[in-house]
Amino acid sequence: MRFRFFALLAAVFGLPLFTGNVAAGPIADRISTVTLTLPATVANTMPSYCLGGYCSIGPRLYLAPRSDGSHWLGWTDSLGNGHASLLANGAIASTFDYAGEEVRGLVAHDDGGFAVLLRRAADSTIRLTRRSAANAAAFSTAITNPLAIAQMNIGDARLAYGNSRYAAYFAVHGTSGIYDGHEGDQLAYVSSSGAVLSGGWSWGCSHQVAGLVGYHAGMNAFSAICLSDCYASKGILYNNSRNLFGIDGSCDGAAWGQFGQLAAGDTAWKLAFVAQGTPTYPAQGVGLLSFTSSAAVTPTVSWLTNTGGINERDPVLARIGSGTPERFLVGWRNGSAFQLALVDGSGNYLAPVESVPGVAWGNRDDSLRSSADGKIAWVSAAAGTRTLKLYAYAENPDSVFASSFE
Repeated sequence: MRFRFFALLAAVFGLPLFTGNVAAGPIADRISTVTLTLPATVANTMPSYCLGGYCSIGPRLYLAPRSDGSHWLGWTDSLGNGHASLLANGAIASTFDYAGEEVRGLVAHDDGGFAVLLRRAADSTIRLTRRSAANAAAFSTAITNPLAIAQMNIGDARLAYGNSRYAAYFAVHGTSGIYDGHEGDQLAYVSSSGAVLSGGWSWGCSHQVAGLVGYHAGMNAFSAICLSDCYASKGILYNNSRNLFGIDGSCDGAAWGQFGQLAAGDTAWKLAFVAQGTPTYPAQGVGLLSFTSSAAVTPTVSWLTNTGGINERDPVLARIGSGTPERFLVGWRNGSAFQLALVDGSGNYLAPVESVPGVAWGNRDDSLRSSADGKIAWVSAAAGTRTLKLYAYAENPDSVFASSFE
């Protein structure tokens, strides 16, 4: 595997190392914030495993942009009831409720509707349902597993859509045979009409310390990405097998890395992650991993920091528009500071790392969302509160120019 390190010389020494189309002025000046009040308090923190061991993670929030500039938000309240809220025109326009079911994934559709992945805590079952904009059900499909239940003691749950099918990817708890009492993950495909399709798996990465799934239109392929502390190998795994980048793990829930988000480049996936180096698995902190669905294409890592990943957590990534050259908004949390920067598809800085006051995102929460108009949105909400922050990053075309800063 090839590694490239792009030092933060410009941020530290003020050197003109930035290339390509860059944006004028501070990143903070291009971020707007809307404060909304949810109809119920969001869920409390949950126990999980993060970089190096045990941690608590905040409430899961699933934001999905619609073609008209509004957003669907999937969330779960403190009583364990799921909700899908329409965020439009600076307000919560409507909220649909799913009593006794947690929201574990959500995608928006071009017809204004959405699909939501729902887990019932009472019996650890999970289903996928597609809804109209008025919440009428087009289908409701149970996703079953002969080896495990949808009990997420560790890892994540995600939902993606592409080429007229869904990919539901989520952590599971083993209940049968050699899997009994262990933690793994499941990938299931469902058609746009609600039929369970072939493919996927009932037991995959073990343990899934973190998971992401996405559909890349250029590759016409889904990619399920896990951070595994043990099986099938230690590190970032593609579709439960191919190791894209080795990261040390303890085989009991701890891994010395953290996701991160997927973003689609023109011909490759980009993954933001953070990793701490060990003697067997060297790493330098926050990385940008580029890879494709083909094992014949060697993955590459561009290091965005050279800190050893001591303080960086909760990296995020989203593409800005669809033009060329590729441009991405990337960020991470450094202690209590939330930091953002602009990079190109090779990890070269287009705007330096900037601590942005007044913004936040969730723990390992797949937060940033790109929209067709080039904007990027995300949300945050503190556990046990009703206050939701909706952030939007937007560039004025006049603020983007070539090869330098003003």
